[in-house]
Amino acid sequence: MKQILLTALAINISATAFSQQTNQFKLIDNYVQEAIKTNQIPGLAIGVIKDGEVIFEQYYGTENLEDAKKVSPSSMFRIYSTSKLMTDVGVFQLIEQGKLSLEDNVSKYVDNLPKDWQHVKVKNLLTHSSGMPDFVAFSDILPEYSGPKTIERLSKEKMDFKTGNEFRYNQTNYMLLSMIIERITGQSFEDFILNNQFSDAKKSSCLFIKCS
Repeated sequence: MKQILLTALAINISATAFSQQTNQFKLIDNYVQEAIKTNQIPGLAIGVIKDGEVIFEQYYGTENLEDAKKVSPSSMFRIYSTSKLMTDVGVFQLIEQGKLSLEDNVSKYVDNLPKDWQHVKVKNLLTHSSGMPDFVAFSDILPEYSGPKTIERLSKEKMDFKTGNEFRYNQTNYMLLSMIIERITGQSFEDFILNNQFSDAKKSSCLFIKCS
C-alpha cells in the first residue's frame, strides 16, 4: 500500500511539473507571438535559460524578406550594435586586469593617429566625447577597410568638436576600442570576446540572437 501511495505521489508531482512547464511555454510563446506581430518582425530565434538550463527554445518566421527560408537552429543573424556592449565589457575586463586605464591616451596603443587625435583618451571613446569624425559618414570608406586604412582616410577630416567638450554617438570610437583590445591582448577582437565572455560556448554555435 505504501509503495502504491509513493508511486501515485510521484506521478502526481510529475504531472504537475509537466503542466507547469507547458503553461510556462505557452506564456512565453504568446508573448513572443504578440511582440512579433506588434513590431512586424520577419523572423526570430529565441532561447530562455534558467539555472543553466534551456527552458524555452523556439524559431519563428523567415530569415529574410527575399526568400521563404524558415528560421532554424542554423540561422545566422547580424548582431549590429550588440557588439558595442561586448566591447565595453572587454575594455573593463582589461582595466580590471591592470592592462588598461580610462586615462590612457589612445595613441599609446594605436599607431599613426592624426595630430588632433593624440590626446584623445580611452574614456573619451567610451563616452563618445572624442570629437573624431565618424567613419560611417563617409561613403568612400568601405566596410572591408582595415582600421589603419580607415584612420588614414579620416586623418584628412577635421575634428567634429574639441575632445571632451561635447557628446556625439560615433562608430569610430568603437573601431579604436576594438583595435586597442587587439593590441593589448595579441588576439583578434572576435577571439578575445569569445574566450573571455563566452568561454562556455562553441565557436561554431550561433552565439547571439537578433531579429532579422
